[in-house]
Amino acid sequence: MTHSRVRWSRFLLVACLAGFLSACSTIGDDFELANARRVQSGMTREQVIAIMDSKPSNVEGGDHGKLIWLYSSADPLSVKLKRISFSFDEYGKVYGIPKDGLIGSAAGEDY
Repeated sequence: MTHSRVRWSRFLLVACLAGFLSACSTIGDDFELANARRVQSGMTREQVIAIMDSKPSNVEGGDHGKLIWLYSSADPLSVKLKRISFSFDEYGKVYGIPKDGLIGSAAGEDY
């Protein structure tokens, strides 16, 4: 190979690696799990949305269903996934949250 072909090949290799490492995929709007921990049984949909400080990613079942927040981010070196949902009764109030607050994935530290 000539010297210019070697330089051109190296340039393409570096450009491809840079493109691969900068590739990123994001779904949804990021949200704070600390906000989710403040939600309590008996709150209205409007109160939950205000506490979460963003609109939900998905709404299931209309007024008596669920509000779901989903955030996913991936790059070649890491993946971040957060999901939280709140269920509402026939009166439009959150139910099912333990008296001491959320448990499970929302009880851990933010990523």
